[in-house]
This record gives sequence, C-alpha cells and structure tokens, in this order.
Amino acid sequence: MRAVLPALLLCLATQALAEPVRPHAIGKFGQWQAATHAEDGGTTCFAFTRPEATPQRIPGRGDVVLSVTRRPRSHDVVAISAGFVLSGHEDAPLQAGTTRMLFYIAGRSAFAHDNAAAIATFGHEASVYARLPGPRGLTANDRFSLRGFGEALAAMSKACPA
Repeated sequence: MRAVLPALLLCLATQALAEPVRPHAIGKFGQWQAATHAEDGGTTCFAFTRPEATPQRIPGRGDVVLSVTRRPRSHDVVAISAGFVLSGHEDAPLQAGTTRMLFYIAGRSAFAHDNAAAIATFGHEASVYARLPGPRGLTANDRFSLRGFGEALAAMSKACPA
C-alpha cells in the first residue's frame, strides 16, 4: 500500500499537468471577445480580436491576435501576436485614425510602449492598422476592427477589477 500511494499521487499530478488550461468565455462584443482563465493561482482576463483583413499571405504564418490582458497585480498589456517571429530591431507602427503608436518587438509579439494611450485610442476609433516586419523581408499589413472593443474591455474589467 505504501508503494501504491506515491505512484497514485504521481499519476494524478501528471494528469493535472497534462490537462490544458481552458479559458472561460465572458462574451462576444462586435468583433471582440472577452474571456478569463486561471493562471498562477489567480484569474487572468483578456479581450481579443483577429484581423478582419490581411492583404498578403505569408507562408507558415500562425494565428494573429490583437489583445489586452490583465493579470493579477499588473496593469493592462496591449499586444499583437504576429503569427511568426518578428524581424528587425525597429518598433512596429500601428495606426488608429490619425494616431500613430509604436509597439516594441519581442519574438513573435509586439507590445505597446504606452498601454493606457493605446487603450484610450482604441476606445474611440473604428479600426487599427499594424505593419509587422516578417520573415524574408515580407511585411504583414493587418487591419483589426475596434467594433465592440469598449464593451469587451468593460466586461474584462468587471471580471478582473484593477
């Protein structure tokens, strides 16, 4: 019996680690969705959308997502997951209406230098355009709709108050 208990605990722990963390949907708001998931003993909330237009095809490109994420004890973070490793050392420009924002590049993502300003801009524009430096000298030009952004952000903020 003594030898069975450690083996059983190991089996249960391995099963728990193997099960993926599944997000819990809060709702869909226009082109945006809001959701939560458990992370590091707390709740992480996020609002996200996928591009509504990507004029060029980049071979091997994965999922592309524009998101705002709120983790316990941290501020909102605005990021784009590009679907490929971003090249270059320059910032990636985003344009929302007449407002130009710069996102810094880190691996497969680009992050807002000023999260609060990006969120404020997204709240009163119709769409945002991103130019992301891709592999082999290609550039991804993605357009994201901001329809529903305010509602998704409000739902995320209700589920994860600051």
